[in-house]
Amino acid sequence: MQSEIYKIISALAGDVNTKIPETFEKKYYKKMSYSNENKVTELDKKILYETISFEVAFVHVIIFIFNRCFNLESTNYIILLERLDVDQLFSWYCMTEKFVTDNFDDINVHEFSDICELINQHDTFMNKDIKKKLGQFYTPINIVQKMICEIENSLQCLTNTDFIIDPACGTGVFVIEIIKELKKIFHQSAVIEYVKKNIFAYDVNPFAVIATKINIAYILIKELPQEIVRILDFIMNADNVFNNIQWKNTIVEPDDNVYSIILGNPPYFKLNSKLIKNISGYSEILYGQPNIYSFFMYWGMKHLKIDGVMCFIVPQSIRSGLYFKNLRSKIKDLRIRALIHIDSRQNVFDRAEQAVLIICLENKPVANSKTKIQFFDGNGTINAEFKIARSKLMMDELNNHIFIINKKVEMYSILDKIFTNCLPLDSEETKLKFCNGLFVWNQHKEDIVGEDLTAIPIIYGGNIQPLMFDFSVCSTNEERKQYALITQKTKSYVLKGKRLLIQRTTNFEKDIRLKSCIISDEFLERYESYFLENHVNFLCSSEGKDEILSLEKMYYYLGMFNSKLVNYIFTSKSGNTQVSANELNALPFPQSGVQTISRFVLNYMSKLQEHQDELDMLVCKAYGLSEDEINFIINY
Repeated sequence: MQSEIYKIISALAGDVNTKIPETFEKKYYKKMSYSNENKVTELDKKILYETISFEVAFVHVIIFIFNRCFNLESTNYIILLERLDVDQLFSWYCMTEKFVTDNFDDINVHEFSDICELINQHDTFMNKDIKKKLGQFYTPINIVQKMICEIENSLQCLTNTDFIIDPACGTGVFVIEIIKELKKIFHQSAVIEYVKKNIFAYDVNPFAVIATKINIAYILIKELPQEIVRILDFIMNADNVFNNIQWKNTIVEPDDNVYSIILGNPPYFKLNSKLIKNISGYSEILYGQPNIYSFFMYWGMKHLKIDGVMCFIVPQSIRSGLYFKNLRSKIKDLRIRALIHIDSRQNVFDRAEQAVLIICLENKPVANSKTKIQFFDGNGTINAEFKIARSKLMMDELNNHIFIINKKVEMYSILDKIFTNCLPLDSEETKLKFCNGLFVWNQHKEDIVGEDLTAIPIIYGGNIQPLMFDFSVCSTNEERKQYALITQKTKSYVLKGKRLLIQRTTNFEKDIRLKSCIISDEFLERYESYFLENHVNFLCSSEGKDEILSLEKMYYYLGMFNSKLVNYIFTSKSGNTQVSANELNALPFPQSGVQTISRFVLNYMSKLQEHQDELDMLVCKAYGLSEDEINFIINY
């Protein structure tokens, strides 16, 4: 049935495309602009028109079928559409009688649930460029239900004075699940009134707003069958159906309400801080290049009622990302009810690049509170769960209020000992720091060549493997050749000598994420100088990048970065999908064991992985761990 309906929508979209009023796309997308760099209308007009046409056609077909399913054929479907479409973005078009006759007469739809499922899958049909531009990745139902479970206690305490909102509602999946829960709390007639007056949902996409209204209408009818006449009467006769479901840019347009429950999945995309002057009220959290989700988080905090709860699914970068340190400084004043780590992003969002977590905050005093830490695979399986004291969860201001998340509760005491007794890598005492390579290959395509006597090699992230430097590894991208010319633009990027390198791009889901090695002697004998591509971190002196470190220091840190313990410290602190120089510089290191570890690594360099337990024991001893703690790390 869904495939038949989709064919009808696609056919209708072709007709809509030919009739879209001139400049309509600007009206359709006007609320989606957060900055000059995030204007949807800058995309190819053909793509815009195709997207608009598809969504307009989608709405018309769904509304028509809604009429048919609930025996409203005597009423022109366009009347219902006009009641739902208060912004008149869809009702300018009308299907012809011929199109209706040719396409719907043979379709006997009695189950509107098929249509609702299609609504919730509509984003899979969207152009991926527009989807990425909007940061829209709709939330799977199992994740929504998981989040509803986290706020169940708050739902049970609702009164008719409490407001609920999804500030970036998509097709309304969160609202739908909330309504199902309301049925357990209120009498049937009270549920309808609560939905009409107390539930809010906003979105910048006009299709999402109408889709949410349709889904609400359907779920009310499904869950409250005894009230069907009353529900349909309201839908057909109200001046503004579900007037709290609005086409609105939440973080830009004013809202004086405070909410007892705020939940949802805000959009994710980067904003240029220099180009967001039109967004006022967020200066306190701005730092570097922010992401739009942080604005939604801060909006939620400012609109959260005392004792209220906020539950969002957000990128893991909120844990430790430097750009979100000011946001975390605001979060520290709220109780953190739960942090739920999603073990696999592939199980959550189709084609999403972000690793995500669920964060649940309460507007309650922080003192003596504990946070539930949970590792969830996205398919219903809980791999770890415990509660941890706030003092062990969130680091201090000096450490930018970073969240510590580890699936083993025993690690928290070990980490606390390490952070207390050790200094970060880039402290004044060490005079060391990591930097990332300056050669950005796609910005210097004209300088990249095949092997050439006048060119020098480019070391990419793929050349770095655990304990092994392999320059023979070539990229599958034909444009990413292995050599580049030294020009006026690139001469300052040239480096020489032996270096410890760490790959920037690694698998976020792995416990061991640090891939490090030292540039081989064979390579240096062949090449006097080289470029380090931007996805390579290298260890250097804080007093100058050109200074070559001692072999003792390099082999010491090589051992450290290839140990289990340092990897566990890193993954506990880092919420980023990449290994940044900033996060490496913040890692704590002991001042003991340098000679011992360096000598051990040098002696066993060619077969160090065969001596992993011995290396791990030396590293743990250098950090001052007890025998029991050492055994725990080795057997982690």
